[in-house]
Amino acid sequence: MVNKKAILNQLADYFAKNGMMTPSEYKVAEDAPMRYMAAKRPFGSWARMQGMIKANFPDQWAKAMGVDMTAPAVKEAPKAAAPKKAAPAAPKKAKK
Repeated sequence: MVNKKAILNQLADYFAKNGMMTPSEYKVAEDAPMRYMAAKRPFGSWARMQGMIKANFPDQWAKAMGVDMTAPAVKEAPKAAAPKKAAPAAPKKAKK
């Protein structure tokens, strides 16, 4: 059996060329690199397979989704929290 990474690579290249597909679109595609069940089985679900393509092959994912992969915008650092005020001392008990 071919390992997950090899299957994922084939699917990522295919989707980069043809765009991301739903399972029903993939099933009717004549030029699919493998059957639907062979593509889905190692990952358990179609969505998990898509998530693994996104995580492991971000360039092909961007081509498949039509997303520009420029550097993400730099966010400002969060402001430091204001220092806490010292809690007032508890009153002392009176002696009897």
